Amino acid sequence: MADYSTSLRTQYLNPRTHLKNKQTEFRFDKNTMYTSSIRLLNVAVIRDTSVAGYNRRAGILSLFKNVRLLDGSRELCSLRNGVDYLAFKNINTTNEKLHNMNDFLHKSFAALELRNTGDVHAASDSINQVTMNIDTFDDTKSGYVNLSLILPLLSSLPALDTSVFKNLRLVIEYSDVAKFVSENKTGVYTISEPVLAADEIIGQKKQAAMKAALKGAIVWNEIEHDLFQVPTGVQPAAALGQSVQEVNKVITGFDNKYVSRILLVKTFNDKTLNYDTTGARANIVKGDGNLVSLAMFKDELNVRHKGSNMFNGDALANAGFRQMLLQETWGDVVIPPFGALTMVGLDDPINQARNVSGVNKTLATTFFQSSLVGQCDYIGFQVEDYVKQLQFNYKRTIVKDDDASLKNSVAMDVHIYGEVRKQLSFTSNGDYDISYV
Repeated sequence: MADYSTSLRTQYLNPRTHLKNKQTEFRFDKNTMYTSSIRLLNVAVIRDTSVAGYNRRAGILSLFKNVRLLDGSRELCSLRNGVDYLAFKNINTTNEKLHNMNDFLHKSFAALELRNTGDVHAASDSINQVTMNIDTFDDTKSGYVNLSLILPLLSSLPALDTSVFKNLRLVIEYSDVAKFVSENKTGVYTISEPVLAADEIIGQKKQAAMKAALKGAIVWNEIEHDLFQVPTGVQPAAALGQSVQEVNKVITGFDNKYVSRILLVKTFNDKTLNYDTTGARANIVKGDGNLVSLAMFKDELNVRHKGSNMFNGDALANAGFRQMLLQETWGDVVIPPFGALTMVGLDDPINQARNVSGVNKTLATTFFQSSLVGQCDYIGFQVEDYVKQLQFNYKRTIVKDDDASLKNSVAMDVHIYGEVRKQLSFTSNGDYDISYV
């Protein structure tokens, strides 16, 4: 706290431009030194009279499609197509931290608790699922985002000096609110103007220390994105029939880069599929809506790197091994029971469930299989190597299925997020260079 009275002064920056539901841009003051701990305040959506809550898994993080930190037209750090990655990062923590911090700050509703009834619910004493404001601003329903979660350069850079980065600006492009942010696809939504909080360094000794720290090379892992698509699978004609669908894709987005960790997110290609169509919940998302990673029947993955497969044997066909590898790679992840499996035991997802102990409770009065089952099959692994080219081999088994709601053959976008090593080096003439390591 002493720093804030002697060395730091918080500035609250309003947007230079705010294009409704499209883009917001902030610009930093010239010849000013800021700490790299910049954050967004008052992040919120205003709705019309329709009832709508934020996406349960991501909350307000689902707003951020593309975020870039720029010096004029020169990009320092960015996250593109980031909504699926940020939904994962919100739950990429312990259940305790998700309950006490992320759900509150990000207005998500993802922490879990096992109740004395034997079933699993959203944590009861966390903030109730936040409904969006109606017409007026209510700061109790707005969120807070530390931008280092989105722009990892900020975790490595000691300070933002606008005598070096002379035209420093932050540009945010928003996702489609009806598809990704809101649980109700029929409402009319307006994204509020956020506020950027930045701590200006005013103490001379602290400024000198930060300038000295900015003379060395800064290395960080940028999050970069690519994807491949899995087309709609052809169901076998015979009853109880099965057929294997296989997709081979060469991914070029990580060519000639040093890649650390990889995250795969399997999502609906058609963003209109995962909604209830009848009754009181018509037009409301099932489970976590479009910010999910879909479990498919008997699916498996292998990756070719430097001419050989990264995974031996049955590749990543075993769901338990996949989940173990995910947590060994990315750390704690809060996943509901059976979130990475296609079903609970032999229960029919569209009929009364028998396996009800330790399973997510549905919103229905009778106990059907929760929509969260099969929505958390993230795949994570490490490369930790310089990549010339990556080839992904994906397989799944398509079964004869007359119930369209099971969607075992649905077309998918498979998003690939990779940590790519980059370096910022300061030159003797007061300029800087950014390069891949």
